[in-house]
Amino acid sequence: MDATAVAVGVFTTDGAPRLENRGMRRLLGGASGPGRAPVRLVSPGFPQLAAAGQRGDAPIYRGILHFGDLRSVAHSLRGEVWRLDDDLLILAEFDVVELERVLSEVSALNSKITNLQRSLVSEQKALERSLDELRATQVMLVHSEKMNALGKLAAGVAHEINNPLAFVRSNVHTLGESFARLLAAYEALDAAALPGGSGDMAALARALREETDLEFLREDAGDLVKGTLGGLARVQKIVEDLRTFARLDQAEVELSDLRESLESTLAIAGPALKSDGVQVTLEWAELPRLRCKPAELGQVFLNVLINAAQAVECRGHGNGRVVIRARDEERCVALEFEDNGAGMTPDVLGRIFDPFFTTKPVGQGTGLGLTISHKIVVDQHGGTISARSTPGVGSTFTITLPKELDS
Repeated sequence: MDATAVAVGVFTTDGAPRLENRGMRRLLGGASGPGRAPVRLVSPGFPQLAAAGQRGDAPIYRGILHFGDLRSVAHSLRGEVWRLDDDLLILAEFDVVELERVLSEVSALNSKITNLQRSLVSEQKALERSLDELRATQVMLVHSEKMNALGKLAAGVAHEINNPLAFVRSNVHTLGESFARLLAAYEALDAAALPGGSGDMAALARALREETDLEFLREDAGDLVKGTLGGLARVQKIVEDLRTFARLDQAEVELSDLRESLESTLAIAGPALKSDGVQVTLEWAELPRLRCKPAELGQVFLNVLINAAQAVECRGHGNGRVVIRARDEERCVALEFEDNGAGMTPDVLGRIFDPFFTTKPVGQGTGLGLTISHKIVVDQHGGTISARSTPGVGSTFTITLPKELDS
């Protein structure tokens, strides 16, 4: 009566229980609940069994017994039904048939769960790809707007400076020539007055020469004109470097001298480097002219130099060092930017090209400089940009550019 592996019950022919063991009570009561119809034998039904025959030495039914609530089957067991006078004896066992059904349902559920997990993983990867694409688009839009603004600024500065600069240079030349003519006229008059003039005229000429210090004026005026023209030439060079850096009047892709691009970038970044006392050394091999996008590469050089300048701040003013090397390789040219800064840990080094990743305090960095540089070098030029670093020693960024740029 306490067995649970078999279900034993005696029922009237209309299904009312007279006697149940523990296994039968479990079978009939385990699936019932509030709001649900009671579980009972549904196939074969009690009317069918009652009409099957009288009491004898053989069961009136042997096969699969289905128990449920007339709407669904809850359990299917192998069993037998015997006739006991006016009652029915039902013997059933929880055998492998039921186990196989349960296992089949579990297997189907596991298969559904596996498919759902695969679908979720696929959707997650698709979302991550979409997010990466959105970030890349955002980065390039920011870069495009930045370069556009820089171009407009350079154009405005060049236009505003060039006209007055040309005017001042012309006037300084004219002033120098006029002063030279005036000095020559004075010398002629002085020469005429001293030997052949009256005593008062000669005395006046000698007094004027001593009072004006003519020899000093002759030397100083020449130095002033020369120094002024030199200063104006430096201003003109700054404007040209700015125009070269922004490439305002040149094609997007052209045959370019990388050293010219780097020197124009150094001229732009020069004030910041000098103010921090950073020593920049060029070890430049002879390089061929490359077909490239010089304006974009100028942006790359500027980003790497600014990062290097910030990295060497830990060395103190005047102790920071940046070495730029260039070498010609078989199918590409390689540029190295080595600094003696603080260096980077492996976890930071692995994320430096990620969009919006920055080690700077909030408000002091956007995390886009190296991301943009990576896209310019890799996506636009088919090259490579990589970094190696040792904490406390420094970092080296290596850029390789193919000699043939794909269209």
